[in-house]
Amino acid sequence: MKKFLAVLITAAMALSVGCGNKVEEVKQEAVSEVQEAASDVKDAATKVEQKAAEVAGTAPAASNVDSKFSLGGILPGMTFDEAKKILGEPTAQHDDDEFTFANGLMVDVEGNVVEEVKTRQAGVKTAGGVEVGMTEQNMIDVYGTGLAENDDGVIEHKYYSGDRRIKLTFEVSNGSIVEIKSSLRD
Repeated sequence: MKKFLAVLITAAMALSVGCGNKVEEVKQEAVSEVQEAASDVKDAATKVEQKAAEVAGTAPAASNVDSKFSLGGILPGMTFDEAKKILGEPTAQHDDDEFTFANGLMVDVEGNVVEEVKTRQAGVKTAGGVEVGMTEQNMIDVYGTGLAENDDGVIEHKYYSGDRRIKLTFEVSNGSIVEIKSSLRD
């Protein structure tokens, strides 16, 4: 009888230890699965944040764009005197604050500050090397998709500097860039 009780107690202890180990294994598996799911959710949240920032124009890609906001060497926010050192004297003046230069670049100023620079002619490039006449895909290769809006067949791709102070806009018609504009935001 003692032997039977000893065997029974030993079997019960082995069974409880075995079950205890199984419970611990199941618990560890559950913890691992939850950690893995949390990591997946975190990755998905990061992707959503990046896409939202891209749509809003503040994506990390914007820092890539920041250095590419000048047009024809002119960056909104620089002084008009600095612009004239780069472009020479304007060939035409419209109103009191809009000037056209020999290369077809139009510059709007307020006081002595360049507010906007734009072109509708090939030959004037952004710092990223994009110019009027290039394809929409050329622009996307350099700047990404940006915020795109379709207005009666003309697609405007907008990009914002990291501090959102400067906006770069490409107008695209029939797959080709027809206007480029870089401006200070109001």
